[in-house]
Amino acid sequence: MTPKKSNPKKIIALVAALNAAVWLGGAVFFTFVAGPAFFSPALEPILPKPEDGIAARYLIGKFTAFQIACASISLGTMVIGWRWNARRFQVPQALVLGTVILLIVVSMVWIMPKLDAMHHAKYADYFGLNVTPEAQQTAAKQFGPLHGLSQVGNLLVLLGLLAQFILTWRLATELNQKEN
Repeated sequence: MTPKKSNPKKIIALVAALNAAVWLGGAVFFTFVAGPAFFSPALEPILPKPEDGIAARYLIGKFTAFQIACASISLGTMVIGWRWNARRFQVPQALVLGTVILLIVVSMVWIMPKLDAMHHAKYADYFGLNVTPEAQQTAAKQFGPLHGLSQVGNLLVLLGLLAQFILTWRLATELNQKEN
């Protein structure tokens, strides 16, 4: 009895599907469990304002690194799968992945630095910054809408990751059915 040969196409499809599942699961956990926990009234005695925001920003940095790693794996498996499938490029999957990556980069490069600056200005006394009361009030007023925009972007990323998972799973299933 000889062992069955491994099919590299199936292995790449499995890696892509597992990565999509882990990425989606991580995003759901961060969005609905970990992120809100920092601002829970139950944690306020041990994590008062603005320290709750500092802790959340730290976790967001780690989560962004997680997303970049998952995006890289997803992009790599998509390109490898494209090359092995006789140049059958998956346009919907590429568009979804490109949109998700674009949203993450916009958040990382534009939204998060602005939110960090506003958080510092809003709590200037805590951070030992010399900021006028008017600038503190302006930062406090601008923080909410920009944070809301970041939450909308996060929701769009979640929907994109769900679509990415479905498309990746469908491709893996089709490949498995063709090979059997």
